[in-house]
Amino acid sequence: MRIALVHYNVNRIANEPGNKTVMKHFGHMPNIQLLYVAAILEKLQVEIAYYDMIGMHIDETELAARLKRFEPDMIALSVYTSHFHQANSFAVFFKTLLPRVKILFGGVHMAIFPLETLQHSPYVDYGCVGEAEMVLPEFIRRLEANESLEGLAGMVWRDGEQIRYAGPAPKNLHLDDTPFPARHLVPNEVYFNFISTYRNYTVFNSSRGCPYPCIFCESAQTQWRARSAENVVAEFEQCYEQHGIREVDIFDSSFTVEKQRVLEICRLLIAKGLHKKMVWNVRSTLKMMNEELLEALREAGCYRIFYGVESGNEEILKGLRKPVKLERAERIIKKTVDVGISAFGYFLIGAPGETRETARQTIDFAKRLPLDFAIFNTLVAFPETALYKQHYLPHVQTDFWADYLTQPKAVTDFMGRPWTEMDDKEMSLMCHKAMNEFYFRPVQLWRALRSVRSFDQIKRYSHAGVDMLLDYMIKKIGQ
Repeated sequence: MRIALVHYNVNRIANEPGNKTVMKHFGHMPNIQLLYVAAILEKLQVEIAYYDMIGMHIDETELAARLKRFEPDMIALSVYTSHFHQANSFAVFFKTLLPRVKILFGGVHMAIFPLETLQHSPYVDYGCVGEAEMVLPEFIRRLEANESLEGLAGMVWRDGEQIRYAGPAPKNLHLDDTPFPARHLVPNEVYFNFISTYRNYTVFNSSRGCPYPCIFCESAQTQWRARSAENVVAEFEQCYEQHGIREVDIFDSSFTVEKQRVLEICRLLIAKGLHKKMVWNVRSTLKMMNEELLEALREAGCYRIFYGVESGNEEILKGLRKPVKLERAERIIKKTVDVGISAFGYFLIGAPGETRETARQTIDFAKRLPLDFAIFNTLVAFPETALYKQHYLPHVQTDFWADYLTQPKAVTDFMGRPWTEMDDKEMSLMCHKAMNEFYFRPVQLWRALRSVRSFDQIKRYSHAGVDMLLDYMIKKIGQ
């Protein structure tokens, strides 16, 4: 069997939280989920072709030529609900190009809308619902043996005019058994994020799920499972020795859920000397961080921590189900910087109960913290989140995200925020104002310059700064 995996470029839609200017300069990161799929398929002796349209500089004409040469039996895409229409347009493109090819959708979207996806996407043949390693081995075996997919958990498929679904796959409780992502298929030297320091660069998952109840996150209170410290460090080692990786970006919802595992990872990285060869960063809740962990992380080569601070108002934080005292947030971030780790803060504007006064408190609080970097985003209610179920649906007449699948025009329709009286235009302007207030201060410019390690970084920061100013001025004029 021959399967092509396509990491396609996505266009911005109305209902996404990111600041447009930030997203323009965000960088390009490998699709780690799709690279896991590639590794699993290679283990099954499937012939793979992998196309990262941005990283490999492949436009649709070149993609078509490569696909025709490869002649795949199947093409697989990883899909998010917000980019469903774009993924669907690629499915149409592939079927028009290769009428006999089968199309497989996977990713977070399929777990939310398994049946609806095939109902509204006549060009999609299969959907993988759940973790690929729990579905693909039996799926491929049955396809190659020409056997029925009946009863195959984690698979939705077409059976003549019928759409069949055997239910979600069980979760993988033994993550160490999953092969490392197939990074040999991609140009690791081209990847970066907007504040990364070194290349080659990659992203990394050391756990899945999240035990915390944040109302805006689709992963909230999902079963948390972690790889062993030995397995995590083995992937670090492979990244360095086989792919020349010098910077690792760990994208776990929270890396510090289990203290002893973190300490053991740090100990092993130091024991193998990897702390002198690579740098890495993590995401953590403020609740779980302490001085012992910070010291261990710094010694092991961790040079940046991303914190979800979210708000400068404790009542807003309680509503978000992130009941962290502002005093603790300030103390932990200060300690992070004091031990020699760069601190990055995520902030939200537009939470339930948000007012102009509470938004202003958030901006002022961010400016008071010794953060090297910060992002201010407007809050969006994604499907399956508590924010969507409890604060959006009770106040509107329709299920926006379910309707979105049938309405391509919804890409440009704003869904609204019935939980706050602030309108989107005002919140968007406030986010831009926050970014400008935060970054264009002498102390902040010095912090940014202090972190520069290459001419590439200087160019990125300069271009982003100019665009931030221009974008804010345009919005202000149009107000």
